[in-house]
Amino acid sequence: ISSIDQPFDASSFNFNKVTEKEVLCGVELSADADCVSVSMDASSSLIAVNDSPISEQHVLLLPSPKDCLNQVLTKEAIELGLSFLISVGDPDTRIVFNSLRAFASVNHLHLHAYQCSEMLPVESCRVEHIAGCCYTLSGYPVPGFVFQLDTDTQDLAQSVFTVVKLLQDRNIPQNMMITFGDPCLGGNQDNPVPVIRVMVWPVKPSDELPHTLPFRPAVCELSGNILLHDRALFDSLTEQEVEETLQLARLDDEVFQEVVWAVRGLLSNSS
Repeated sequence: ISSIDQPFDASSFNFNKVTEKEVLCGVELSADADCVSVSMDASSSLIAVNDSPISEQHVLLLPSPKDCLNQVLTKEAIELGLSFLISVGDPDTRIVFNSLRAFASVNHLHLHAYQCSEMLPVESCRVEHIAGCCYTLSGYPVPGFVFQLDTDTQDLAQSVFTVVKLLQDRNIPQNMMITFGDPCLGGNQDNPVPVIRVMVWPVKPSDELPHTLPFRPAVCELSGNILLHDRALFDSLTEQEVEETLQLARLDDEVFQEVVWAVRGLLSNSS
């Protein structure tokens, strides 16, 4: 795969091939995209079983799968993820997305919803303001963008998509997480009220990383939720090795700063 916009291939595995028993329900967005409701419309988005779960209640969010969209994030998919998290209302739930060349394994538009009972490092990481509801992670192993939901879900989705589209146009792979976390700025520092945070990491292409790594630096790992499948590795892996592995995915500083300047211009002009 040389592009993050590889066309959908109906002959390869895709989510239109899952069985009826693997589909939990259809869902549709509210008019304001701030909640989801069960839908029986055949063209609706779907919630499906994940046959390789990493946690309890790990499901797939499939935005309009009959449209045969490739694994390129859309504003509507971002709205679906936000609305699903708001509807669930559970701080243990995370919504995640990997693009092609950032460890996506299926080229059919989908997000994951899974649970983790621990607060993740990225959910309380310090940030620096760029423009509007957009910030950058400060002092984090892999630079990225952070967005905070203030009042309007659709406005937030549009801001996130503005940055994602910029990355797509530059063929830069990206990972995204939607979660609850600390307010980006201000609030009660001793007992902050959780807000919805959206993180977007522009990353190096996964196919250009070393083939022998202790783990894949995909979206869960970038957030601080390190997935390991070997007990001996779990017992021996050090914090330094984790950080070094994550940093392999980071964009060159010069490229990231170019993206930051472009994002600042786009979001300042739209506010």
